[in-house]
Amino acid sequence: MSSVTKSVIIQAPIEKVWAALTAADAISGWMGGPVKSDLRPGGKYAYFEGATTGRYTLVEQPQRLEYTWRQSEWPAEWSDSTVKWELKPEGKGTSVLLVHDNFPNESERSSHDEGWDLYWLEPMKEWLEKDAR
Repeated sequence: MSSVTKSVIIQAPIEKVWAALTAADAISGWMGGPVKSDLRPGGKYAYFEGATTGRYTLVEQPQRLEYTWRQSEWPAEWSDSTVKWELKPEGKGTSVLLVHDNFPNESERSSHDEGWDLYWLEPMKEWLEKDAR
């Protein structure tokens, strides 16, 4: 099954981008809903009012973050997918690389390909860059 790969430059320091990916209050700020996040390997998270859940598998502040990903509507027999983030300073901003793989099927991969832009990267980027304008 193919993966979803996204790359974006965000005009914000790496520390702020890291916080927007990991701190529950920051995620809630751009996501617009309650978020739970126990940021440590093995710690659980819940996004989109519990519609997306998983466990952190790698936390290397502020460069790398990895976690499992499961949609609440997925049947129990479907395995969790995996999300990997890599952050690097890029001038005064941050280069963000996202790789989401291990989808249960092509339909889910396709849906998430669009969803990462609409519900995650675009709102997060806009929220982080609002002070830079």
